[in-house]
Formats: sequence, C-alpha cells, structure tokens
Amino acid sequence: MDQQSNSDEQDVEGEPAPASDRLVADMLGLFNRYERETAAARAVKGDTNPYDLAPYADVHDLTNDYEAARASDDPRALDQFLDNLAEDFHLDDVRALRMAVAAVQAAMGRIAFAARVKGMSPDRIAAETGYTASRITQFVREEKQRLSTP
Repeated sequence: MDQQSNSDEQDVEGEPAPASDRLVADMLGLFNRYERETAAARAVKGDTNPYDLAPYADVHDLTNDYEAARASDDPRALDQFLDNLAEDFHLDDVRALRMAVAAVQAAMGRIAFAARVKGMSPDRIAAETGYTASRITQFVREEKQRLSTP
C-alpha cells in the first residue's frame, strides 16, 4: 500500500468506504510497509531469508499469543512471550502501535455507532471490542451528539 490516503476508496456498492474501513486498511498498509522495510534492512545485513520476520503476522496474532501466554499453566510462558516481544519490537514499532491504538480509540465512537446502525447490540459490540456495554452506549450517544452538532 502506498502513502496515499484511502479516502476515495469505494465499497462494493460504489459508495465511499466507511471511515472505519479506511482506518483498518491504513493500519494494514502500515504493517505491510513495516514488513517490507524490515526485510530490506535484513537483506542489507546479509540475511538470506529476510522475510522470515517476527512471528506476529498481524495485531490479532500478537493479541492471541499474549492471551495464550497469560492463560498458560506454565508460569514462565508470559515472561517468555514478553522477552520474545522485546526482542522483536523496536522503539519505532512501539510508537507506531501506540499511534494506531490512539487512532482506533479516537474513532471508537464512529465504529460503535456504525455497528449499531447495522443492528448490532451494545452487548455484542462490547463482546467484540473488549469494552463494556455501557461504554459502548456512551460512545454511541456521544457520536449521535457529534453528528447532530452543526
């Protein structure tokens, strides 16, 4: 994905893509760029297999691995996971992820509202996002207010 904005992308029906879809596409583009740049840096250092990157293909893998380490019966599993994570991530990676989290948090009202418009209940949205149903309801209320303010 290039640096260009996805604001003019369209969904399958020819409508402008929702902001949440564009956000996800932009975040995936950043992860892809990171992968290419990391592979290029490894190749320069002589790595003959530069695309053998960190084990986290996407943020879902990272989340799943973290949850598994926390839930493991092995008392060393979490420390092992955190040690591996510290080896794999550089400071600029941490910044990129923190900025991505900040962007998602800032868009959460819009994301929750869009899900409600599609008929999802606050309980289901909460279950899928990790927020409470009351917080989802608050996000939706705040987004309605934002949309009604000229």
